[in-house]
Amino acid sequence: MTKLALITGANKGIGYEISLELSKKGFTVLLGARDAQRGEAAAAQIKKEGGDAIYLSLDVSNEDSVRQAKDWVQEKYGKLDVLVNNAGIISHKGLVEVETEEVKNTMETNFYGPMRMNHYFIPLLKKGSSAKIINISSGMGALDDLHGGYAAYRLSKAGLNAQTILLANELKSTGIKVFAVCPGWVKTDMGGQGASRPVEKGAETPVWLATTEEGLTGKFYRDKKVIAY
Repeated sequence: MTKLALITGANKGIGYEISLELSKKGFTVLLGARDAQRGEAAAAQIKKEGGDAIYLSLDVSNEDSVRQAKDWVQEKYGKLDVLVNNAGIISHKGLVEVETEEVKNTMETNFYGPMRMNHYFIPLLKKGSSAKIINISSGMGALDDLHGGYAAYRLSKAGLNAQTILLANELKSTGIKVFAVCPGWVKTDMGGQGASRPVEKGAETPVWLATTEEGLTGKFYRDKKVIAY
């Protein structure tokens, strides 16, 4: 049976590249995105390249949107094999000057978004094959790298890392593996053109974790190697 992967924030950047690479490896890809026009275009492009991709209307910051997406996947497929929590936003201000509301908005997508997705889709992942949850995090959320600046983003990713550990421990008996991944500084709309890594490199480790049994649940990865939280 064809494996099914759902990637959030998948109409561009790392999310799109993960979708493309998984489709090349035989996955049916559910391309989650808020913007229907961009999501449909991204899915069409993957199909043009020979992959199997379907646009899925999804806003991870909206509870109803996540619930409706889950209901659609459940009705159409009845299971999920891989969930990649990729959707994210960035905030540049330091902790001294950032407003609480900006932190809340960032957390809504970067922290609560994956939490919502996991809550609703774990029942479908339990019905999948060698199921995995891959949280796209950042080294900027590692506790030994909290050097200042980007406070809302750093806090959201540190929280996502903690969420990864908790979820991995809670799901051990189910066989579902949970990972956090730092893709590095990647040339995307978020990372900017001054970034040091191409998008293909940023997608490499998430795709590897999705397709191998080598990954250790609960761990933080960069370039296919475990790194410190």
